[in-house]
Amino acid sequence: MFSTLEHYIQEQVVSQAVPGFSLAIVKGQEVVYCNGFGVTHLEDGGVPVTANTLFRIGSLSKPLTATAIMILVDQGKLDLDLPIIEYVPFFTLKDFDAARKITLRMLLSHTTGLPDGTDIVGSRNVDALEQYVRRDVPELSLIAPPGLLFSYSNHGFNIAGYVAEYVTQTYFPVLMQDLLFKPLGMSRTLYDPLMAMTFPLALGHEKTETGHTVVRPFYENAANYPSWFAMSTAADYAKFLLMHLNATSLLSATAIREMQTLQVSRYNLQQLGCGLSFITEDYKGTPTIRHGGAIGTYTSFMLAAPEQQLAIVTLASQDYGIDLAYEIFDQLLKTTPDHKEPEVMIPKPADWERYTGYYLGNQSGLVQIINDGQQLKIHLNGTEMMLYAHQDNLYFTQDTDENPIVTIGFVEDENEDVDYIVLNGQTCKRIEQEQVTQPTIDWSAVEGTYSNGSISFGLKVVNNQLFLLDEDQEYTCHPLFGPFFFTEEQGLLEIRESEYRNILIVQGSWEFDQLGIESSPI
Repeated sequence: MFSTLEHYIQEQVVSQAVPGFSLAIVKGQEVVYCNGFGVTHLEDGGVPVTANTLFRIGSLSKPLTATAIMILVDQGKLDLDLPIIEYVPFFTLKDFDAARKITLRMLLSHTTGLPDGTDIVGSRNVDALEQYVRRDVPELSLIAPPGLLFSYSNHGFNIAGYVAEYVTQTYFPVLMQDLLFKPLGMSRTLYDPLMAMTFPLALGHEKTETGHTVVRPFYENAANYPSWFAMSTAADYAKFLLMHLNATSLLSATAIREMQTLQVSRYNLQQLGCGLSFITEDYKGTPTIRHGGAIGTYTSFMLAAPEQQLAIVTLASQDYGIDLAYEIFDQLLKTTPDHKEPEVMIPKPADWERYTGYYLGNQSGLVQIINDGQQLKIHLNGTEMMLYAHQDNLYFTQDTDENPIVTIGFVEDENEDVDYIVLNGQTCKRIEQEQVTQPTIDWSAVEGTYSNGSISFGLKVVNNQLFLLDEDQEYTCHPLFGPFFFTEEQGLLEIRESEYRNILIVQGSWEFDQLGIESSPI
C-alpha cells in the first residue's frame, strides 16, 4: 500500500506545487509509515524533506499544551475545575467577575468566552508569557459568558500555558521539554527559532505569478508558544499520537479519555464538538479526534480514531494534507460514504419568539432570525433561507438539492434566554435592532494600507463600493451597519476611529493600523 501512497503523494506534491511535506501514520503501538516529500526550500534546490524535517505546526501546538497540563493534573498540581485565579492570583479581564469563574477545563475546551486573536509578532524574551498575562490579558473583553458555548481562542491556550508556568515556576518552553518532549523522545519539538535553525527546517513559501517565493520573515512571539508557535516533525508528532492511542506511565488512561471526551457541542449535524483541545467528530460512524494548524504558509493536521488505534499527522509548507489524511483514513478503515439527508423534526413554534432578532458574528457577519408565523427563516448577509428543525435548538437550511448549507444552534442560558447562536460552528451575539443602521462613512478617509507590523491589508473605494485588498486578491466589502462590513474571505470587518488614524479590525480580534495618515476620522 505504501509504495502506491508514495507515488500518489509525489504526484500531488508536484501538481499542487507543494514545496515541502511530511507524513506519519500510527497504527496500534507502532509508527507504520513516516516519510517526507519535496524540499525545505525551492531556492537552489533546497534540501530533501524527511520525516525529521522541522515544520512550524501552528495550532497543533494546542494538544501538546493540553497534554502537559493533564500531566500536571495527574500529578495533583492542577485541578481542571478550580478557578485559575486560585493558581494565578493576579489573573483578570475587563470583566473581573467573569475572570473569577474561568477554569482550566474552560480554557482547554474553548468555553471561556475569550476572543480569538493574539499578535503574530512580539517579544521573544523568556518572560514574554508572563508580561502578556499581566499587561494584555486584563484588556480582553469576553464575547460570551464563561462556560456557555464553544468559542475558539488562542488567548485561552496562552493563559492555560501560563497557569502551568506559574504553578511550576518553570518557563513554559523548559516545562514542555521536561514534562513531555524529553520523556517521549521528541528531540526536535521546540519553540525557539534560533534552535530550530540548527536542524533541517522547511521554510514557508508564498505562491506568486512566477512561482514560489521563500517567506523571509520568521514570525516570533513567545507569548504564543502555548497556542500556535511550536515546531515539530512528523516523526516526533507520531510519538505524541502513539501516547494518545496507548496509555503510558507518562499520562494516565483517565486523562487521555478526558481529553478525548466531548466537553461542549458545536451545534452541527455531524456531532462535532470539542474535548480538551481535540475536536471530536463522528466521521462516517467512527468516533474521531482531530486538530489543524496554520501559521504563515504552513498547514498541519492530525486525525485519530482511538478505538481503532489509528492516527495520521501531516505537515506542509503550503496548504496541503487535510484531504490526504481523510483519504488514507478511509482506505485503512475501509469507511464508506454515509451521506443521508438530515432528519427533520416537527418544530416548536412556541420557541421561535425567543430566537428572533439580529445577531453579529466575527466570521459569519450579520444574521437575522425571522418568525413569519408559519416558518422560521434566516437572513444571512443579504440572503434569506428557510430553517428546518433537526433538534429542539438546532436548525438547518438546505440548498436546491436538499443538502444542508447552514446549521444554527440557539444557545439558552440559565434563564432560557437566547442571546447567542452558533452558526456553522461560529459564535454570534445578539444585537439590538436599533444598532442596525445604514453606514455613514467618509470613504476618502478609510482608503489606504493597514498593517500590524507583519500582515498588511488595503482598502480602496471604487464607485462608492469598498474593497479589501489581500496580497493580489480583491474582495467586495458588503456594508452591514455602522462601521461594519462583511467579506466572504475574511469575515467581519470593522473600521474604527482612533485618535490619530483609523484601525481595521478583522474578525473582531485582529487589529491593523492605517499607515501614513496622521488624522483621518470616520
